[in-house]
Amino acid sequence: MLNRYALASLGRTPTRLLFEGFPYLVTRVVPTMYHVIVLPDELNANELLEAARLQACANRLPTSVVRAADSALYIGVDGGETVGEAPRGGVVVAGRLRPCRAFTETRSVLARRSALDCFIEKATPRTGYMFGDLTKGGRAATLEERSLLSGTQTNGIPRGLARCGRCGGWRGRCLDPSPQFAEQVMDVRCRCDNDNRCAGCGTQLHVRKLNANYYNPRDGQVWHVPGFSGLGHRCPAPVGDGVNLSRDPGDTTREEKPHGHR
Repeated sequence: MLNRYALASLGRTPTRLLFEGFPYLVTRVVPTMYHVIVLPDELNANELLEAARLQACANRLPTSVVRAADSALYIGVDGGETVGEAPRGGVVVAGRLRPCRAFTETRSVLARRSALDCFIEKATPRTGYMFGDLTKGGRAATLEERSLLSGTQTNGIPRGLARCGRCGGWRGRCLDPSPQFAEQVMDVRCRCDNDNRCAGCGTQLHVRKLNANYYNPRDGQVWHVPGFSGLGHRCPAPVGDGVNLSRDPGDTTREEKPHGHR
């Protein structure tokens, strides 16, 4: 029998709300994991919307501000906005992403945050594993794509990938080299595409772009970086409350070990 987390991953709508302590911000880390930030109930509609937009702009992850069970505004990674009901189902986490600004620690905020901690403690599964996108965002190649992208270049790199002139990484679109994803087209990103930033300090949440793929020439594989890889971020030093959107997203040269889905 499928549990509610499996149902959520299949696109079926569970009945359980993420949390009932409105209002709050929700960041969808991966399709079945949500990060919740409790907001002061004194904020008006415009202030709630501004907080959601700032959070989405920094994290570059799907974000929503929830005012009631039937009132939520969703902001996509492309900035598009839609309205709907509050998110339901999935695994809930908190305290891992910094908010876009410092909010007043009212009694209501403290009480609802405590209620959120209790909710997470009771609702989080004790066994099992959490995965990102098991398809790596891939899709079946068309006949034309199979003709153009099959095989490798003279240097052994999959066809369709080119070296970035800025960071030296590989980027583009190719057929996945892994037999598990044979004839699946994958988008590949280099470090320069990494725009997921901490809303508190402005630095990158992870060395690679979240919920995206990169090519590792050491093993010749396309690797997926699930969104929860960014939950281990720690701000480098005490910072102010704002996000520095002018920081260079490609300012890193460290090569990480392979991780995620091959």
